[in-house]
Amino acid sequence: MGLTVREALQLREMKGIKLIAGKQGIDRDIKWLTIVEVMEDITRLHEGEFLITTAYGWNENSVTYTKLVEALANRQLSALAIHTGFYLDVIPITIIEAANRTGLPLLEIPRTMNFSMVTRSILEQLVNKQLSMLTYAQQIQDELTSLVLKNTGFSAITDALSKLLNSNITLYDKNGDLVAGTYYANRNYRVEETYPITAETKTIGKLCIQKQTPLTSLEHLALKHASTIFAIEFLKLKIVEDTRSQIEADFLDTLLSHSYEDRDYILKKSRDMGFDLSGVNRVAIFSSSNLVLLEKECHQQLVTSRTKGIVNRKIDHVVVLFTGDYVPFTNKKTPFPFHAGISSSTLGIHYLEEALKEASTAHQFAKYRGETILNYEELGAYQIFVRLKESGEDLSTYYTPLLSQIIDYDQKHQSQLMTTLETFLENNLVINRTADKLFIHRHTLNYRIKQLEKLTGIDIYSYEQRIHIQFALLAYLTDRILSK
Repeated sequence: MGLTVREALQLREMKGIKLIAGKQGIDRDIKWLTIVEVMEDITRLHEGEFLITTAYGWNENSVTYTKLVEALANRQLSALAIHTGFYLDVIPITIIEAANRTGLPLLEIPRTMNFSMVTRSILEQLVNKQLSMLTYAQQIQDELTSLVLKNTGFSAITDALSKLLNSNITLYDKNGDLVAGTYYANRNYRVEETYPITAETKTIGKLCIQKQTPLTSLEHLALKHASTIFAIEFLKLKIVEDTRSQIEADFLDTLLSHSYEDRDYILKKSRDMGFDLSGVNRVAIFSSSNLVLLEKECHQQLVTSRTKGIVNRKIDHVVVLFTGDYVPFTNKKTPFPFHAGISSSTLGIHYLEEALKEASTAHQFAKYRGETILNYEELGAYQIFVRLKESGEDLSTYYTPLLSQIIDYDQKHQSQLMTTLETFLENNLVINRTADKLFIHRHTLNYRIKQLEKLTGIDIYSYEQRIHIQFALLAYLTDRILSK
């Protein structure tokens, strides 16, 4: 971001200097100016330096100095200027060819021109450009920082940057979602660039710039400062969101544990937070192998369905309070596997603790059945034994008399008679459908049914007798699922 070789050659004091080779590098930036009489250690030279030399000794071995030109080009110098008439009257063709080959601008300074004239004119321009850039940088910094301090948000900062660059600016977050943008209609934008926004080596957003002309050094500087400002805004927004989420999570814990005394105060606080809990509410519990992704999906579903709710990620599950009867989740194909249990509807906040228990129960049954989502109401007759177990009742007294022999047989022989019984009853005693579900032949299923009848002493095809074993199976499964 300095004076280019092309711009230097256009200075009035530089009119006598000729560009004789390396024209492809004429737009290189000059970062500083160095005068060297004898080339002893080129490692001291740095990228962007404008090197002036009298080429002492170069006429002795042009091959050696051809390699020197290639080495200087590798150092990424901005240009090599040879002051002829001292040790070289004419620059050797091999050096010219090396400059053309490497793209290093090769300039000839005539003997009649003083070193001081060249150095002064270039240094003046470099200092003036640096001062101009510092002033411009300070102006950008002051203007954009002022907008941040006024808490004007992304749109105002984007608008200000758009005016500074006279271009279209669009801002995206790390997920590629549009955050803010400014657009000038009826313009033919020939240049489009993307500028990353980073924080702690991580990309947290990006700027897309559409412009009619290529970005200048000053405009690149403006983007650098703007990127820092946008990074601060993104980080500030994250802090605000994290704080809000934590406040909501703490509030949800208070609600679900019923650890409050003043109901009216809690309802007022919920309204201040943007949630009306005086109507119908539901509680849900979700689990997945990736809780971070699951929590994000819960938030996304709330936003896209315009449903009010509070999300709280725990150690091994996510709790969601839905304000309203609508739950924006279905058993249809999901982007990743999860299990969810949803409570029945409850009015107000008094029974939210009970709703949490229902959601937990439904969630455990959903995991056992391999279902994505299960509503508590769908448990049907299981609810009877759920309430009995929650009240401290020993459910084994309801199933041991009938099922103990099946349990003992399965444990002794590593068989699946209990699973067979459960699947057979679920499929309404249909042999083919049950066999398909169990991945066994129907003859194998018939053999297992006879074993079940023998162990229990019940005719499974008799409705009066079968109702007893179904009752016992409900108690057994409830005890097994909720004891995990």
